[in-house]
Amino acid sequence: MKVIARVLFIIGLIAVYNMSYADEVKFTEGTYADVLQKAKQENKVVMIDFITDWCKWCIETDHKVYTQPEIYEFANTHQINWKVDAEKGEGIDLAKKYNVQGYPTIIFVDGDGNEIDRIYGYIFADEFLQKMKDYNNGVNTYSSLKSAVEASPDSPEANWKFAEKLISYGDYDGAKPYLEKVVKLDAGNSAGYTDDAEFTIAFNPGEGVSDDQTITTIKTLMEKYPESNSLKDAYINIAGFCAEKDFKESLNCYKMAFDKFGSTDQTLGFNYGIFLYSHAYGMMKDEKATDESRRDALAIVDDAMPYVAGSVNEASAYYVKSELYNQLGDKTKANEAIDMAIKLYDKKVYRDQKDKINGVETKK
Repeated sequence: MKVIARVLFIIGLIAVYNMSYADEVKFTEGTYADVLQKAKQENKVVMIDFITDWCKWCIETDHKVYTQPEIYEFANTHQINWKVDAEKGEGIDLAKKYNVQGYPTIIFVDGDGNEIDRIYGYIFADEFLQKMKDYNNGVNTYSSLKSAVEASPDSPEANWKFAEKLISYGDYDGAKPYLEKVVKLDAGNSAGYTDDAEFTIAFNPGEGVSDDQTITTIKTLMEKYPESNSLKDAYINIAGFCAEKDFKESLNCYKMAFDKFGSTDQTLGFNYGIFLYSHAYGMMKDEKATDESRRDALAIVDDAMPYVAGSVNEASAYYVKSELYNQLGDKTKANEAIDMAIKLYDKKVYRDQKDKINGVETKK
């Protein structure tokens, strides 16, 4: 299962590559009415990709998901694909119509505009492909899973799958009763969903539960379910809960996870890169930082580089390096780092940073 780890909520900066792709998902031009009409004529589903100018994970989806052969071949053959800026033109009203709360939000609709299901945020290409195929076939959709749990209210599987769907929508409070029911229905985990349900409850502690209590609960579950498919998420979550108080313990947690799941594990690498980069960013913003802590932050950014390379955070990482060097008074290295950021993505904030380093008044 995929549970959003706490560390992923740390805000990063936007960074993208200046790349174009010959083979990718093709997006239809025209209005909302145009694409619905086209979908009706061709008897296809419409995939609406709600984006904004500032959405870094929209860029990541463009570069890492829509360029994958299995994805663009299926998308270009079986559905109508349409992008719309949620903050411009008819996208504003459409975002309200479909209650779009974050970006990217990718909504699959029929020819009448009725929602089939949606994908919230950035997900890896393999998971995206499976969801896209499912939604085209009416499988594992919100409505089908809701109907399943209503038809079989005492099924651990039905309760788990609907809870998982609600979590993918960001609705943990709505999912919690179904998670608790899974545990109640199958305390022995014979159906294989109770471990996931217990871990998910632990990953989302309520008010008044300390980080130390949460860490203890997760570790207890790791001992109880040593082969659970939620184990990887457990390591990631413990690292996130430890980060503020004990950064070294967080690093050790990731080390144990890499030892168990392999140094090239995609999920771990993705989370670890964000974890390191975000920690360094926080140190960069710390007004009480010392030169020693800034040098420590530079080392952390260097450790993050292999994990953020080719992602939306690479240019951001160079920006952080630039500012740390600037704070240390090393204008040469500060310029070298910001030049790398600009090379990857010629963005105003990076050009402003270069001007700041060199004492040039920034143009508004």
